[in-house]
Amino acid sequence: YRRACELMPELKRVAISDAWAGYIDSTPDGIPAVGEIEGIPGFILAAGFSGHGFGIGPGAGHMIADIITGSEPIVDPRPYRPERLKTVAWGKVAEF
Repeated sequence: YRRACELMPELKRVAISDAWAGYIDSTPDGIPAVGEIEGIPGFILAAGFSGHGFGIGPGAGHMIADIITGSEPIVDPRPYRPERLKTVAWGKVAEF
């Protein structure tokens, strides 16, 4: 708020009515994790969109719906499979 008021002094006269904060999730390789979790049948994970979920959400939602219904996926879901994260970026093995 202070920095914004430095840049735009008019803001000092405006009351703050609400605030929001959020967490941007990401994966080690920067690619969302989308797919069924091994060992938890029926649990579909869709996370790690790194703040791009708004833009790619419609396509991801379509792909997830295809996975859930058993339809031919709109795109190949294999690059997004969560188990790829067992070996994280730079070839290091993840500790689970």
